[in-house]
Amino acid sequence: MKTNIFLTASLRKPFRSILLLALFGLISFVFITKAVGFILVQRETGVLGSYYRSIGVLENVKDPQSGDVSAGIRLINSSPHFAYGNPAEVVSGIMSHTFNTSFLSTNATMLIKALPAEYWSNVHDTDIWFTGELLDKKEIGADGKQPDGGNALGYSLKFDIDTLLAAFPENASQGSSVVLLFLFDKNESAIPTIREMTVGQRYLIRAWDDFDSLPTQLTRFRFQILPLDDQQLWYKAVAKDERLDFSSPEMASIKNRIDILNENLHTLGIIATADMSAMPRMQETSHFYTLTAGRWLNHQDDLAGSKLIVIPEDLASQRSLSLGDELQLTFRPLRDTYYGQIRDGIDTVLWRSYPTYQDTFTIVGIYTSRYGAIWSYIPIGSLQPGFTSATQKQFQDETGYSFVLDSSRSQALFIQEYQNTLQSLGINLTFLDNSGAAYWAAVDPIRRSSFADILTFGLLMVVALSMAVFLYMMQHKREYAISRALGVARNQASHQLILPLLLFGGFGILLGGMISWKDALGKANANLSTIPTPAGVAPSADLNPLFLVILCLVIFFLLAVFSWLGAQFLARRSVFDLLQGQIQRPAEQKPANVSLAGPVNPSSSSSQTGAVDKSPKADAATRVSPALQAKYTPASLSRYAFRQALRSGIKSILTLAIALGFMFASGWLSQTLQRSQAEIDRLYNTTVVEADILPADPSAGSTLGTVPHGNGFVYLNTVNSILDSGYVISSTLEAETLWSKIQGTGSQTGLTGSVPVYAYDGPEAFTSGLADPSSLVFASGWDANLFARQWTLEDIQKEGIPMLIPSSMLEQAQLEIGDKVKVSEMSGSISPGVIVGQYSGGRAVTINHVKTKVIGSESILIPLSVLKAMERSKTAFTVAHFVLDPARNRDLSQVSSDLQKVIKAPGAGTRDLRFMIWDEQLRIVIDQLEKNLSILKVLYPVVMAVSVLIAAGLCFLLLLQKSREAAILRVLGITRTAVCVALILDSFCLSLIGAVMGLGLAALLWMSAGVMPAGGLLTSAGLYLAGALAGLVSGAILVTHKQPLELLQVKE
Repeated sequence: MKTNIFLTASLRKPFRSILLLALFGLISFVFITKAVGFILVQRETGVLGSYYRSIGVLENVKDPQSGDVSAGIRLINSSPHFAYGNPAEVVSGIMSHTFNTSFLSTNATMLIKALPAEYWSNVHDTDIWFTGELLDKKEIGADGKQPDGGNALGYSLKFDIDTLLAAFPENASQGSSVVLLFLFDKNESAIPTIREMTVGQRYLIRAWDDFDSLPTQLTRFRFQILPLDDQQLWYKAVAKDERLDFSSPEMASIKNRIDILNENLHTLGIIATADMSAMPRMQETSHFYTLTAGRWLNHQDDLAGSKLIVIPEDLASQRSLSLGDELQLTFRPLRDTYYGQIRDGIDTVLWRSYPTYQDTFTIVGIYTSRYGAIWSYIPIGSLQPGFTSATQKQFQDETGYSFVLDSSRSQALFIQEYQNTLQSLGINLTFLDNSGAAYWAAVDPIRRSSFADILTFGLLMVVALSMAVFLYMMQHKREYAISRALGVARNQASHQLILPLLLFGGFGILLGGMISWKDALGKANANLSTIPTPAGVAPSADLNPLFLVILCLVIFFLLAVFSWLGAQFLARRSVFDLLQGQIQRPAEQKPANVSLAGPVNPSSSSSQTGAVDKSPKADAATRVSPALQAKYTPASLSRYAFRQALRSGIKSILTLAIALGFMFASGWLSQTLQRSQAEIDRLYNTTVVEADILPADPSAGSTLGTVPHGNGFVYLNTVNSILDSGYVISSTLEAETLWSKIQGTGSQTGLTGSVPVYAYDGPEAFTSGLADPSSLVFASGWDANLFARQWTLEDIQKEGIPMLIPSSMLEQAQLEIGDKVKVSEMSGSISPGVIVGQYSGGRAVTINHVKTKVIGSESILIPLSVLKAMERSKTAFTVAHFVLDPARNRDLSQVSSDLQKVIKAPGAGTRDLRFMIWDEQLRIVIDQLEKNLSILKVLYPVVMAVSVLIAAGLCFLLLLQKSREAAILRVLGITRTAVCVALILDSFCLSLIGAVMGLGLAALLWMSAGVMPAGGLLTSAGLYLAGALAGLVSGAILVTHKQPLELLQVKE
């Protein structure tokens, strides 16, 4: 293999070679650092943008009872913007070793009175079945004690449970005792049968919890005895040591009931979904469901068929379940289920014949709701086909058909294309509220600026690479000419010339790339959040190392291209021109006054490798008289620098371009950061954050025992403290109470007992809170504005409590609109009232623009100000919703801490409370967007510092190419200091001009618009010029430190 003279020459000058290698490393470092920031910002803003999904809902408004939207589904499935459908399928899953919670699934007397028959559950979860010895039997009176005389209401029956056949563990346990109640009322025919029961005898017993049906004095008797067959078989006597034979025909029906109950006690009501995170009620804007641990299921879980489950918080707390626990489930398709349970009807007969299979699911999420949570959720892809269950429409919590578009950007076009067609089919198309448009309006400029950043720095890299290649070619042009003169073929000489450059450049690019890759990803990991979006995608600073390989190859490819072009440029010059130091012959060559060299002999030139003659004679030859030195003035040196800049066309253009490019890139990056921060600040200042006071445990009862406030849980003083905190700009409040009696002025029946009363704080809240606003009928002179009036006690005593009563209650009470009444509160106070209207259909809650009727919600409606005037500090709210001041969006942790103290104060409500801030959009999107952009802020000073080093290195190498000019100036009598100044002035003026042009361009584009402070840009210019000056000074000192003959001599 022949010796590569260019590689040998480079190795003989290790300082220059190392500097060149470092220069390529720095160029690679800057570009790859910017590329990493660009890739991460583009990718992660896209990930955060997935938070704003376009979730649509189809509802059959033409025939709501059928709910059939299949025609609409077929239509939208053809849209290119349709990503996937998200149906909610009911599934029955029986836990092998875990009880479900007791959510009172039973035909309780209270529910049967309040609801039409189609809403009855027809399941019996509050039943208990056992065999046990009767320990005590005695009559009880109205106070629950033994009656005086013959005023008995029934019997109390105390049993010792020896065999528990079916019951929730909190209702009964084997080996314990239980007291049952038998009431004479409505059970007259069974009284003799109960009297025949003997203390000491064992019995097969069925009992149930008919909650809230007993008088207050009898509430200590939780369970009532119930016939085994729902007819007249109240018990079955069992011998002391007898084991019941459930295989006998006469016991088949009882065994079926017990087996069904045991199935139901372990049954989870499950919703199988394609994407739980995209279900309407899971969206934070619904303020309905919220995660307390883990995550929602996402579409990837469905596609992968992952065996994962999300369960209610109540189930997790009662059964000691946590994230990562496994549940073994048995699936069975039912034909008429109630929350996955077997209800009376066809399934009671056929359930044993249905197919089943078992599978194990891992808990990945725990959630709760302001109204309590019942359903568990699994991916529909994890379920075998054919194992969904049918349920009646009134038991479906998720109404309509939801779906997801490919992007929130497509929503407007999708509505335009399909809304009218769907309406003609009787199907309503609704999209859930999201701030996607505002997000993309803020992020798109950031993404475009980030793209422009990488282009700008890419161009700067091209110029820097061109400059580095040019300097290398100038450094080795004499060796190239000598090689050509010695007979080396042009292509071979060019290949040998390029090889050292590619070796040093490739190593420098790889080294700089690896360092920048590690540094940029390290900073990104420190700044990026790991909070996942509701879709389950978490921000990540990890990048495939293939990106590094591709980026390094791109830079190396550019280097190879520029190297080839440089070699071709030299190859087209004559050997004589290259040896004379000329790159291009001028059109006219003026005769020189001083001839510094005779005709060039390539062979003799290449042999001049000896040491410089430093004898006194040689020294004298280079010494110039003081008279000759005097004619070189600063003006002449300035003219020299100017003319030299004009002569060195390519060098001057590259020097000017690098300075201009650096200042433009610096200004562009600075204004990008300023604009991006301004957009984020705008999002912070315009994002509306809402909050609610909620029960800490929706399933828990009052900590104060029985209170006369219905379901109200937070008191007026607590709400007022929140309103007076300075953190709230508006609120929505609703309260509830109970009255003991409403009596007309005549012989009307009136209403007695616990009469439910609900209060609204405005006409809009009142109207939206009705399931059927069209049913409203007002008395003459009254309208919904009565809810906007601030009523006082004086107004109430003068005009009466204005109330709207459900039409069913009016009929029951034999009252009419306009009647005057007397209202008795639970406290015993009596106030006048007036019936100002009636309505029907009950109340409703609106979730994502869809009204959902609240079952059993027919209440008397009054203005909130009336209730506050009557109950004062004891007013108990069921809805306490607040809109927080956007100015405090950056301090929400402090806001939460302060307000949590308010609701945790003693006597804040009827039960334990929590303050729920709905800040998901801030936490998951805007906070994380700011963190993503902080990557650019962190990388900015690094990029600027390395760019300054590149400028210093290029200027230093540029000065090293001016050894011949320095020698000529010294020979002509210029002092060493003057030569230094002349050499520095040449390149520095070009850098200064380029920097000023860059400053002017930046000022024209951005400073006038106020998006970039002048101080930052001037600082960048100062740093660049300081780096360039440092490189020039170092190079000038190194060059002028040598003797002129040593500078002119070519060492090989």
